[in-house]
Amino acid sequence: MGNRVLSYRLKFFFLSIILCFIPFASSATDDTAEPMIPSVILQLPENENAILVEKSTQKLFVYENTENQLLSVFEVPCSTGEVGGVKRKAGDKKTPEGIYFLKDEYEDRYLSPIYGLKAFPTDYPNLLDRRQGKNGSAIWIHGTNKKLVPMDSNGCIALNNPDILKLSDFITLESTPVIIVDQVQKVKISTQELLKKQILDALDQWGRALESGTYHEYLSFYSSEYFPDISWWESWLDLRKGTGNPGPDVKINIEKTGIYFHDQVFVVLFDAFLISKENKLFLGKQELFFEKQGETLKIIGDVFQHVPKNLKTEEGVLVAAAKSLVAPQRQEKIILDMIDQWLLAWSSKDMDTYASFYAQDFYSDGMNKNTWVNRKRKLSNIYDFIQVTGKDVVLKKNKNDEYEVIFFQEYESSGLTTSGTKRLKLVNKGGSWKISQESWKEKLH
Repeated sequence: MGNRVLSYRLKFFFLSIILCFIPFASSATDDTAEPMIPSVILQLPENENAILVEKSTQKLFVYENTENQLLSVFEVPCSTGEVGGVKRKAGDKKTPEGIYFLKDEYEDRYLSPIYGLKAFPTDYPNLLDRRQGKNGSAIWIHGTNKKLVPMDSNGCIALNNPDILKLSDFITLESTPVIIVDQVQKVKISTQELLKKQILDALDQWGRALESGTYHEYLSFYSSEYFPDISWWESWLDLRKGTGNPGPDVKINIEKTGIYFHDQVFVVLFDAFLISKENKLFLGKQELFFEKQGETLKIIGDVFQHVPKNLKTEEGVLVAAAKSLVAPQRQEKIILDMIDQWLLAWSSKDMDTYASFYAQDFYSDGMNKNTWVNRKRKLSNIYDFIQVTGKDVVLKKNKNDEYEVIFFQEYESSGLTTSGTKRLKLVNKGGSWKISQESWKEKLH
């Protein structure tokens, strides 16, 4: 009897220990469970938001990237097209599915009552929609002045008025994606990381090919079924080659990259910049459409979602931007070369060439061009040799597109040795830079 009681007590003791650890083990499993995120968002720029519309549940969600965490921060009911399915043509009363961006914002005073207190037009149909033959227009996210009823719109996404006003706080025009799907699928973060890395690598290589690669290297990133507009390439190549030796001084910078996924296509939106020396020029928001073809990512479409007004030219965004950056550099190089030739003519006592660097209306120290040049001719005849050099050259462009050149000049001749600050005012005459004024301040020893 005693042995049996002891046996029961031992069994109860071990069972108690096991039961104590079961909740702990379960809790540990929950704590280490990998977070699930929407499969349609691979990367959201820091402090940016994404709008998800789930047609099956008639819900709109806002996801936010804060400290590299993707979090749902807003969820409200919505109403989509009264006919189910994917929009394909005007008047079918369906809501499109895909990745879109908001182009504008309208207040209630500009809207008919059907749109409520605020409205945001999307860019439907986008490049891929048009390629697939889809049409229609005026797909908006807007408020409503009537009771919100599921699947009650003509294709737009309608919200209650208080909700559209709150949603506006999360929207950045041309940047915040609107991702419309039938049902939001969620995946583990680790599943997205590998794809994200592949796309970012491809994007970086594409940028490097644009920056310094050949025509064929650049085109190798594009699908054989899609040939991009490349009419600007020769002009770009000429500008790119002309900015430095041996390599280009211009750099392509890609910033604030968002990566989104729908229907086997990766939509990549980023801020593109052209950088040259101390200058950084915003090219616009560029959108690339990537598709996996075998093991390789290929671009099947590219557009500028937004371009600054001054770069909207027939020659293309990149060429227009490069010209605005490179032209001043080229002009400055021409001026520096001109200064070198002027100093050389002076040093070699080639006074005819020396005179050619002065404008006809030159005037300094009470002398016009003829008086000034004749005085220099007399000095060149008196001295056995003249040696003039300049260093630490600074160029300043004024509002009249004239340049002031400031440098430290060292002058040595058989009769005089001196140094100091030289200032030249240059004007453009018939495409050539000429000296219109000249001043000198001797360095005191």
